Amino acid sequence: MNDNNNSVVACPVCSNAGTFYYVTKNNYPFNRCDKCDFVFLNPMPDQTTLNEQYIDHDTETEPAYNKSASRLRRAFMKLPRFFPYAFGKDSLDFGCGGGFVAHALSFIAKNSTGIDISENAVAYAKQRFKRATYQCMDFIQLLENENKYDFVHSSEVIEHVSDINLYMRVLAHLVKKDGYVYITTPDLGHPKVPEDVTKWDVFWPPIHVQHFTKKTANILFERYGFSIRKFYKNKKPGLIFLAQKL
Repeated sequence: MNDNNNSVVACPVCSNAGTFYYVTKNNYPFNRCDKCDFVFLNPMPDQTTLNEQYIDHDTETEPAYNKSASRLRRAFMKLPRFFPYAFGKDSLDFGCGGGFVAHALSFIAKNSTGIDISENAVAYAKQRFKRATYQCMDFIQLLENENKYDFVHSSEVIEHVSDINLYMRVLAHLVKKDGYVYITTPDLGHPKVPEDVTKWDVFWPPIHVQHFTKKTANILFERYGFSIRKFYKNKKPGLIFLAQKL
């Protein structure tokens, strides 16, 4: 597929009227916004299709969770960073996978919950980790849920969603006023991203359908009532930041 097949559409992040063809990988074309740097699949598959792709991709690892020991170790290593925002508070791991971070948070939070779209992942978390609560829910169910949290962890989720604005509506719904959200996602603006972005190992449609820079994140989160308080340094091309709901 080439740019002749790729239509000009408004940017989902900043509403810039014109975004244009950027690059194609695996026969999936991406557009880029020249105002906020957002890069996204165009056309974008619907969420049901993406969920099937994502769940199918993870079925081999979920039941046993390869490298589960290292995943759990890394989860506990993050606790000092989370402590000022989650200690004694209601916490949520939004896109919890096998429940490693939600379990670690249960040692410092008042309550710890993990939510994921994968029934398989949630079943694994429930079986292995008993301190936290785990639920299988989609975005629409979350918007109808009244539970709100002081601290929400959402790692490597935002690059997978079909409707970035629906994801942000859910995030804004979940986080209490003055609460915090901790986000990780690939960083398109990192100096270690290859000049030919198609050579980047995480530029991987249709598993990863959109990519962000610090500029993109600031514009997007401000639109939904958040202020990014800190971008964490990262030697690898990963975007890690803490935002507060105003």
